Amino acid sequence: MIIEDLPALSTAIIWAWASIMYGDFMKRMHPLIVNFLRMFYASLILLIPAIILGLNYGGAVYSSLSGLLSLVIGDSLYLFSINYSGVSIAAPVSYTYIPLTVLFAVFLGEPLTITKLLASILLIPGVYLLSRSGNSRREIKGLFLGLGAALAWAAGQSMIKVADIAGLNPISIAFTRVAAAGIVLLVINYFMGNNIAGAIRGTVRSYLPIIAVLDLGLGVALFAFSMDLIGLGLTVILTGTMPLIAQLMSSAMGREKFSVVKFLGALIIVVAIIMAFL
Repeated sequence: MIIEDLPALSTAIIWAWASIMYGDFMKRMHPLIVNFLRMFYASLILLIPAIILGLNYGGAVYSSLSGLLSLVIGDSLYLFSINYSGVSIAAPVSYTYIPLTVLFAVFLGEPLTITKLLASILLIPGVYLLSRSGNSRREIKGLFLGLGAALAWAAGQSMIKVADIAGLNPISIAFTRVAAAGIVLLVINYFMGNNIAGAIRGTVRSYLPIIAVLDLGLGVALFAFSMDLIGLGLTVILTGTMPLIAQLMSSAMGREKFSVVKFLGALIIVVAIIMAFL
């Protein structure tokens, strides 16, 4: 059982570490440029494996839609949230998308259980504690951007499961998501007048390509693989520990100061995630 859980736990660790490391690049580049570079580098590395493993039209459509919702909108808002409030607030607030997805499913015909109801209610004190830990308007703005990311992720993450059901393999799911998102972000950055060529030259020899491939390639592939191995519910619960891992990792790396209030807020949200799937 522990071995079967490793892909999901590895995903949580990868995503926590990547969230922290992206902050280094957003100190000198616009978050939308950083988001495009993530897609660009991940697409280059995943292109050949995706071609070898194969693509199918139906699965690629849903995977691309997931990329537009989750990566273009959700991840852009998430990066802005990190930039404004730090990963200790951005990660747990954004991860409210998991209980929100379960709650939204009730309106689509799924049964409402007491644990789902309690999970959605728990989000309120969790987010409240995080908002109370914000010491400035900038951090509060980051919190609301994180909530926006949660809504976008709630809409887009379910498309990964649909693409998986359609028969698209995990690597090809990862590739089509980042490729579709990369094209859209390239257009957005072009019209904003951002220097994409200069950004690529300035980061191609940095550790950003490695972070992007681990985050959007290996992380997503492990997430999809874990769904086949232990199911969507347990996969989401285990990857939902990412906010706590990110807080502890950020504190250990000296990037952010540890806060009991922030930790309690993140812990409540993680408990809500677990309850949503009981």
